[in-house]
Amino acid sequence: MSSLHSWLKIVLASCVISISLVGCVALQDQSEVTFFPPEAPQFSNESHWASLPWRMDPSDQTPQKLPVAPAWDSLDVDVFFVHPTQYFKGPNYNAAIEDEELNKLADRYPMQLQASAFNMGGRLYAPRYRQAHIGVFTWQDSLSLAALQLAYTDVRKAFLHYMEHWNEGRGIVLAGHSQGSFHLRWLLQEFFDGKPLANQLVAAYGPGFDWYSSEFDALQPCKSPEEVGCLCSWMSYGDGYFPKWLRFREEPPMCTHPVTWELNGPMNSFEAHQGVVLTGMKFAHPNSIQAHSKQGVLQIMPPDVPFSRLLHRDNWHVGDINLFWLDVRANARLRAERFTLD
Repeated sequence: MSSLHSWLKIVLASCVISISLVGCVALQDQSEVTFFPPEAPQFSNESHWASLPWRMDPSDQTPQKLPVAPAWDSLDVDVFFVHPTQYFKGPNYNAAIEDEELNKLADRYPMQLQASAFNMGGRLYAPRYRQAHIGVFTWQDSLSLAALQLAYTDVRKAFLHYMEHWNEGRGIVLAGHSQGSFHLRWLLQEFFDGKPLANQLVAAYGPGFDWYSSEFDALQPCKSPEEVGCLCSWMSYGDGYFPKWLRFREEPPMCTHPVTWELNGPMNSFEAHQGVVLTGMKFAHPNSIQAHSKQGVLQIMPPDVPFSRLLHRDNWHVGDINLFWLDVRANARLRAERFTLD
């Protein structure tokens, strides 16, 4: 397969897992959607979890041609992962837990391609939840907020179940993407920020949604690769593109550089970039991406691969984790190791 074809698979995947639907599918008309909450999940039921550490799940898959084998179950830490929404069209504001097609999409894309980056030697838990319709971030009305709050009640309930039955005092890595990162922000505010549970926080990774320092009283953005108990967040765009929503707040979002792990980091060297995971779950293209932070978002240069100019795009939301998959896994492992030593 050519390098161009491989990279295009990342670009085309945005039609499935990106929060930005422009150029992929038309946003469903809001008049077709009603607020009728589906049946709530029961987290004592293992089928209501996308990943559990004692069974083989899509998040347990290892990319083909990966140069470094993972160390399974070797760290005394847990990962709680919240996947992004796959709910782009339907009759309700929130998806049903038993929607098999949506669950298959979640397993095939965010669980296999994103959660797997955090499966670095700890125990990974990932709940299914009544995902809010992708349109709520555009519609932004009271029902949209209610749909997000309903989705969060599931994430919250899953986290409480995890803490009561499985955590046993271990360190916790919180991770997600897009709508998952949105819910993690609420989880951090409710259970960790200025709370005793902050002592168990290894780090929180919330790419794909804007987190702001002012939203937290005690928790701080991570400033170095080895720091623990801190927050990492970034949103990826093509170099020179800045989304319009940046104008609506004076405070820039926190932006962690997912190669150097510096806050608002400058351009990394090609050599520092560890590699990409493509949508076929194949590792490729180490030393191919440079990026830098500006105005609170990550600016990605054209990749150092053949036909890179054809691959340029304004919104790299789909690649927030995939473009830096091995960098993310190595950093999560590093912070977990440091936490267990402290």
